[in-house]
Amino acid sequence: MKKWFPRKRLILAFHKWLGILSAVFLVILSLTGLALNHTERLGLNNVTIDNAFILKRYGMQSGSDIQTYRIHETATLSHLENQLFYNGEPLANAGPPVGILEGSPFTVIATPDQLVYLTESGELIEQIRPEELPYDQLLHLGRDATGNPVLVAASGQWQPDPDWLEFLEFKGPFSVNPLSESNLDPDVRAAILANYQGRGPTLYRVILDLHAGRLFGWGGRTLMDLSAIAILLLVSSGISGWLRRSSWSYRTK
Repeated sequence: MKKWFPRKRLILAFHKWLGILSAVFLVILSLTGLALNHTERLGLNNVTIDNAFILKRYGMQSGSDIQTYRIHETATLSHLENQLFYNGEPLANAGPPVGILEGSPFTVIATPDQLVYLTESGELIEQIRPEELPYDQLLHLGRDATGNPVLVAASGQWQPDPDWLEFLEFKGPFSVNPLSESNLDPDVRAAILANYQGRGPTLYRVILDLHAGRLFGWGGRTLMDLSAIAILLLVSSGISGWLRRSSWSYRTK
C-alpha cells in the first residue's frame, strides 16, 4: 500500500525551508540597511570600488584590457577601447598601435587606420585620417635594408617622405619587429580609467544597489521581491497558526 506523506508535515517542511531561504535575504537586508544608516560614519562615499566583477555589473572597465607600450624611454603609451593615452592622459581617439617610430622632431604612432604624430614630450601634433592614407588597413610598421620606415598594409607597402606627408609605393625587402607590451603601473592604470570612465562606483552605491537587488539586474530585483513576499507569507502563516491555536485552546477550556 502506498504511503502518503502527511499534509501537515509537508506544510511544516515547506515552511521551514522557506524560512531558511528568507532568512538569508533578511540578513542581507539587515546588514546593508545598517551600513546605509551609518553612511557618513563609515565613510561609504569615500571608498571607490575597483573590483572587476563589480565594475562589470555597472558596465565599466576594470583595466584588464589596457595595452601598454614603452615610449620615449620612461613614458608609456596605452590603448583602451579605441583611445590612446600618454602616461595615463588622453592623447587621441585611435585604434591599437601596430608600430611606434621614435624620432626627431616628432614620434609616429601607427595604428590600423591612422597615423598619430606627437612631440618628444608626448603632445599631439596631428592625426592623419584614413582618407589621407594610400591604404585601407595597416598591418605593420617595418624598416627597409637601410633602416628607413616602411608602412606594411594588406594591399601593399609604402614609404613616407621625411615629413610624413607624402607616401610612395615601395617594392623591396623589409623587416618587422612586433611591438612588445610593457607592464602597466597601477597609478597609470588608475589615471587611464579615471580619464576614460570617471571614478568607479562608491561603496555606498554598491551597498544601496545590493540592498535593493539592483546590483544583479532583473534577477536580483526579482529575488528581493520574492524574498519580501516569502517573509510576508511566513509572518501571516505564523500569525494565522497562533490565532488558530489560541482559538482552539480557548474553546477547550
